[in-house]
Amino acid sequence: MRDSESAADVLPCRHALRAGDINKAKEVITNLPAIAPEALTAVDLQSDDWAMLLRAAIESMRGTSAATTHEKSRFIEAVLECGVTDGAFLQWSFVGTQGRQDYRVELPGGKLVGIEAKGCPDGNNTNIWDRPGWADEFVVWCMCPESLANPPGKGAWSGIATRLLMKMTAERTVVDALVFFDGRCGSELRRCSKEFGVTGLRETATSISGQEGREGVLPPPCIYLFPRSYPHVQNNPRPAVRSLRDSKFATALLTLFRVPLDEQPDYVHDAQIEVRGTERGTEVQVTVVSRCWPDREPRRHRGRWKPVRRE
Repeated sequence: MRDSESAADVLPCRHALRAGDINKAKEVITNLPAIAPEALTAVDLQSDDWAMLLRAAIESMRGTSAATTHEKSRFIEAVLECGVTDGAFLQWSFVGTQGRQDYRVELPGGKLVGIEAKGCPDGNNTNIWDRPGWADEFVVWCMCPESLANPPGKGAWSGIATRLLMKMTAERTVVDALVFFDGRCGSELRRCSKEFGVTGLRETATSISGQEGREGVLPPPCIYLFPRSYPHVQNNPRPAVRSLRDSKFATALLTLFRVPLDEQPDYVHDAQIEVRGTERGTEVQVTVVSRCWPDREPRRHRGRWKPVRRE
């Protein structure tokens, strides 16, 4: 196992866009009146108003993007329906009108899974969930197809270390797994190195084409298994992380994506937490072990000790 100082290594994938090119694009847009004043003149805009207009336009586009949930619903529902057709799931239903959980999935063995569908894991909305009393397993499913500026692992780390595990500690509740998976996975802008996958599902789930050589393939999702219980300084300072034996939804999802049973442990990541008491209150340290790297060597990223601010 290799220790990593970079939160980007919480996931084995990267976006194709280079940070330097993104910065250049920002400079062009910001300095458009000086670089290409004729472009503004052509659409009857005044260069003196550009800074204000640009800010308003960005705010408008961000609001439109955040409010558009159709593509995300299309993706997750296509995967769930494929799971029913394939026999991985017995049935699923949308329950978003009955509470905060979005989907209820019944597995062939009778277990019930509650799924909370979220956007990017580093968004504040990742903290808004309640574990349903009827759920044998509870999963947060993050979809982030429109965010390309930072490596996917940085967003996943933020969601795990500063949101989900912090909430588990402060509110003494449990989330069993985090799924990071959307239509951008396995595309040219977010290439996936995983083997296996489902052919034919991509066209139903998303309008985003697959990467070269695997255009019609949707790769297996990234799944983080969480601690079995919430941490406690005296009684449970380092709760054990779940395994695939007691994570039936993760097993069913990987089986749906054609990952052989003996290779499935190499297709899940671990999200660990440790707590300690200090004069300033409870502090936590989060460690994530990521797998599925092309060289087959897991990476371990450990955060700094930091206080739980919502005790």
